[in-house]
Amino acid sequence: MRAIFFFSVLSFVFISCRSDDADLQKIDQITNIYIKDSAGKDLLNSKLTGSYTSVALKDLNGTYDLVPITTFSQKKDSDTINYIEYIAGAKRILKDSISVSQKSYQSDFVIQLSKTVNDTTITDMDTIRLEYSWTPALFQISKAYYNKNLVFSKVEGQANVIKVVK
Repeated sequence: MRAIFFFSVLSFVFISCRSDDADLQKIDQITNIYIKDSAGKDLLNSKLTGSYTSVALKDLNGTYDLVPITTFSQKKDSDTINYIEYIAGAKRILKDSISVSQKSYQSDFVIQLSKTVNDTTITDMDTIRLEYSWTPALFQISKAYYNKNLVFSKVEGQANVIKVVK
């Protein structure tokens, strides 16, 4: 009797602990931000004259305005073009709850870009709004706005790449 009870409990544990990949939510939120001038010069390459020498991201929806965001990094792609890889960090605000299984969120933050021109530091404060769509199966970026201009709309299966011309 004891063996049957033990076997029943053990079977229940194995059945309840099994993993079903269909229950996992796919998350697609990493965003790469490229910034160039109208001639195509990489403005994030600090070695080029006239480019930005520092980048900071600051949350507009945090506990207080301009909360620093630390979950980003500056990287180079395979063509050695510099970009900002933004993972997350800005507070997401529920924008619309269409249903229990479909919601939309947004994050708003500033990209603070600084450079030195004739011994004077110039700082640009540009805004980014990322809009996200959520379902139980998928959380992803759906749109991105740079200084209130739409610069990205999600194409299924493609990377989240924002290309800005300043």
